[in-house]
Formats: sequence, structure tokens, C-alpha cells
Amino acid sequence: MFIRKYVSDFTYEMLKENYSKEYLDSIDESNFALIYNILKGFKFYFMDDVILKYLDIFEMDPDDVIEGVYRLKEKLGDKFVYYIGNDLRYLEEILKVDE
Repeated sequence: MFIRKYVSDFTYEMLKENYSKEYLDSIDESNFALIYNILKGFKFYFMDDVILKYLDIFEMDPDDVIEGVYRLKEKLGDKFVYYIGNDLRYLEEILKVDE
């Protein structure tokens, strides 16, 4: 399971408990890596939490993820990463872009 190299041991174990192996294996690795790097590029320092709680984001079109992040930046201001880190529910806005 490729996700293992992106998360801590604890998060990996939690992912295995929360999601089926079939689902985790079905995630496209190249798309996952691209979105992971996009979020890291925006200085998201809480990637384990994002992966654990919002794994759906990593199945989205990368352009939609970028658009969602920019929407959050516009809504929350320059400290948007700080606010998201303190309340991951803001990430729901990214998921709405895909609808």
C-alpha cells in the first residue's frame, strides 16, 4: 500500500482500521502524490490529519483542489493554513469544488 510512505505509523494503522484494503488499493498513486505535493506546496503542515480525515480530496482532480485552496485563501486570508490546521472542517470547501 503506497500510502504508507506518506504517513506516520499511527496514521497508517488508523487508515487500515477506517478504510477497507480494497478502497485504499483503489486510490490512484500518481494522483495522490500530485495532490499531496500541491497541499505541501501551500505549506499544509498537518498532512497526516488531512489524509486520515479527508482522504477523498486525494481522489479529486488536482485543478479542483488548487481552486478549492485558493477559495479558502480568499475566504480566510493570509493565515488560511493556520486556520485550516486548527479546524480541518474548512477542507469541506475543497470537496465542494468537485460537485
